[in-house]
Amino acid sequence: TCAVTTEAGCDGLWHPEWEDCTVADCPELGAVTAVELAGNSLTVYPYFEYVRAFHQNAPIELALDPTLHAEIVGHTADVYIVEKRTAAQWAADPTLIDVTVGGPMAVTFSGNTVQANTFQITGPGELNAAVFQAHTGANTGLGHGYDMIVDMNRNGNLDDGDYIDGLSNEAGLYVCHDTTTPGPLEVTETTYNVGTIFGIPASVAGQKLYYPTNIATMGKLPLVVISHGNGHNYQWYDHIGNHMASYGFIVMSHGNNTGPSSGLYASLTTCGHTDAFFDLLPTIAGGTLVGHVDSHRIIWCGHSRGGEGVAFAYHRISVTDSYHYSPTYYSADDIVLVDSMLPVDFFGPSRSNPGPANFHLWTASGDADVHGGATSDIAQTFHIHERATNFRSSTVVQGAGHGWFHDEDTAGAYFTGPCPIYRAGTHLVQLGLMLPMYKHYAEGNIPGQDYLWRQYEAFHPPAVPVGTDPCYVVSQEYRNGAAGGVAFIDDYETQPAADTSSSGGAVTYTVTNLTEGRLDDADSTFTWSSGDPFNGATQDGASDTGRGVVFDWNDTDRYYEWAVVTGLRNFSAWKYVGVRGAQGTQHPYALETDGLLTFTVTLYDGAGNTSSINIGAYGGGFGMPYERSSGWHNEMRRIRIRITDFLANGSNIDLTDIAAVRLNVGPSWGTRQGRIVIDELMLDNDLPPAGGL
Repeated sequence: TCAVTTEAGCDGLWHPEWEDCTVADCPELGAVTAVELAGNSLTVYPYFEYVRAFHQNAPIELALDPTLHAEIVGHTADVYIVEKRTAAQWAADPTLIDVTVGGPMAVTFSGNTVQANTFQITGPGELNAAVFQAHTGANTGLGHGYDMIVDMNRNGNLDDGDYIDGLSNEAGLYVCHDTTTPGPLEVTETTYNVGTIFGIPASVAGQKLYYPTNIATMGKLPLVVISHGNGHNYQWYDHIGNHMASYGFIVMSHGNNTGPSSGLYASLTTCGHTDAFFDLLPTIAGGTLVGHVDSHRIIWCGHSRGGEGVAFAYHRISVTDSYHYSPTYYSADDIVLVDSMLPVDFFGPSRSNPGPANFHLWTASGDADVHGGATSDIAQTFHIHERATNFRSSTVVQGAGHGWFHDEDTAGAYFTGPCPIYRAGTHLVQLGLMLPMYKHYAEGNIPGQDYLWRQYEAFHPPAVPVGTDPCYVVSQEYRNGAAGGVAFIDDYETQPAADTSSSGGAVTYTVTNLTEGRLDDADSTFTWSSGDPFNGATQDGASDTGRGVVFDWNDTDRYYEWAVVTGLRNFSAWKYVGVRGAQGTQHPYALETDGLLTFTVTLYDGAGNTSSINIGAYGGGFGMPYERSSGWHNEMRRIRIRITDFLANGSNIDLTDIAAVRLNVGPSWGTRQGRIVIDELMLDNDLPPAGGL
């Protein structure tokens, strides 16, 4: 037999077919080009989007731009979709084994546009989405990984001259099942009392546990801890407990001390119940879970006062101040995500502050309890999201009420507004996002990130009837928080003058009625008034300092432009450029738009070349604020554009020397009229959060 060396890049396996029967060197693949190939065609420039995740019921397309790869023109090649392999596995065995129904597809490259070189490679339902996970012993994973190859010499091997989407630890593409459907594992539920340990009052000592029934055969599983709201009950979250446990999570919902001092002690209850769970593992469920709970992968999820409580709890364990709690069985580093559902904000930035935690926020636009109105800072959810400094994201669900985020029908909907999606619809959106999001942070699941940032109109679980039922409107924003992996051209937190960005570059504009200031509605109503330019902005509470800019246009082409400082001009060093913003609620221009608002992002290089992409190209835009009585808050979204998309069809833009980024607005560039708030123009390299499997 022959051994392959275990040096970096080799697979460490035995290869008797190799000629050298001592220690073989790593084989070479030759001149293979790793490039993004898989994605979806678009109706407007850049005419194609390269993405990671595909629903199983969707087609998969390939595109190669001949202006970037001139060597392909005039050639016929075979396209393969194969099971994902690492670079070392490809080097060891470059044989192409296609898994599509019809086998490898012959394509001929021609012309000079990406549109002419876009091909549908698979149809809906053609590829397997099942993902086996060894630690559960079942198909509990998300996103079956495949590589896509263009075999230019048509010899059935990955070798010189071929193109591959993959060739790394990340697959070229992932096929995902509907994340709203239950997982394959049978779930066991049990309810018990932990007593008055770790400061837990006797009145809230109950816990309800959900776990895979055959957990004794499994490895260590991540833990989700649920903290309920005031007047709620820890047994009202069966929909979350059963869904997540059916995919290999352990879920513990606990009694919560939400009443005294406006929920001051809810955060302590979360901390204490998490310790109590680990302390009593030998007795809970007969000790079945001992050795099967991963104390280093914990997600805290809270609702209402519990939603504020989990953010405050993270502050307690991560900051040494008078509110500090010292955990016995876990640390701040073990909390991989804090997920706040419809939180109140009683305690402000000094306490209700997740800081460096990975953080996600849910907001229900039809919430009649934590109502988000201009009259009450306490009832505005967005403050806590704005205080998060690491990876953070937000999901706003229109047509949803406060009571629909739990599953107790008799407890009331606490809903107001038009077009309700009711409890069943709320749970579709809720569970359909929780699964990929929790897997992303707890398991390092790669396609799970797509669910957090791609425009919901274009990418959402298939069971959610977006596009067929107009009541389903979801606004999402995602900000990458990787250290060294992001840069802000403007975050408005410094340089308060309207003509200078926070990075020090010049800002010029022709848009009208521009004001830079705090993201805080100044009065007690959302009725539009020119005296309250940040009408509908509830990102800041009275003690918060987040800033942005507002402006408008009406049936005339105008612009808002940032000059890029020298240290940031090399956009080729980054993967995405993103702009965060929202439509202004109740403004006459927003009411006239009455739907998605779009504009165009234009890059200028140092030589004066330009390339422009309309934000609606990818299937979304800035959403219309929920039209409940007396208006509603602005619903922030973040539009991320793949920087190399600006190269499509020979744009000649020099990405190494971007001198300016311009938002072009008006009838030639998007929606004819509009009033928007903008906060953060940023670059990111799409680096993953730490942790996971």
